[in-house]
Amino acid sequence: MPDVTVSFTDAQWARIVAASPNIKDSINDTGDVDAAYLAAKWKSEVTRLVQAYERQQASIDDF
Repeated sequence: MPDVTVSFTDAQWARIVAASPNIKDSINDTGDVDAAYLAAKWKSEVTRLVQAYERQQASIDDF
């Protein structure tokens, strides 16, 4: 399985950390965003997008 690497400048990372409350999904999920959080969030989002695509393809194939 391929690894994906994303790099941010220090200034970009500072902006991401400052936006942590908006990036985190739940009001109960407090604290700063870190690399592990972003990796899990992006993996979950990509999984959701792939599943939506597969459902769409399955409904097209039904015709």
